[in-house]
Amino acid sequence: MDDELKKSPAGIGRIAAFFFLRFLAASIPLYLLYVVAGIHYMKLVAYVSKPLFSLFDLDLSMQRALTVTEEISLNPVVFISLVIATSRIGASRKIRAGLLGFVILTLANSVTLFMVFLSDSRGSERLWSSTEFFNLTINFFMPILLWIVLLPVVSLASGLRGSPGGD
Repeated sequence: MDDELKKSPAGIGRIAAFFFLRFLAASIPLYLLYVVAGIHYMKLVAYVSKPLFSLFDLDLSMQRALTVTEEISLNPVVFISLVIATSRIGASRKIRAGLLGFVILTLANSVTLFMVFLSDSRGSERLWSSTEFFNLTINFFMPILLWIVLLPVVSLASGLRGSPGGD
């Protein structure tokens, strides 16, 4: 692409369209992998939350935990899809960002799971409302926020102006 195309609204629209297509191309197989093997991620979230449960002397019912984590466990799919779809970023940088984001989202999902059990055991409507807000934040905003923070967005912007990005 020449510099004028990158600066024009049509050029930016094409870049956005290609990004969206790459995002779909990444997210569909990742979602299918989640459908087949997502139970293992849900169990990981439950096991990571066990220390919080023990701090508050709560019992972790794995069956109930799997029901709760089923609703919160798609955010790594969204995040990894965003990372894969990003162009002009080197593979090693994408891998580091992907792994760190995955760990952060797993920890956040574990805290959410713990908060669901804690609010239920305490019967606190206020805690339940806070848990719901935290859950919405993690599911909808955290993958995008992590994507922006962990990948060098400046390189992407300079790539639009014609400067090379990547490692």
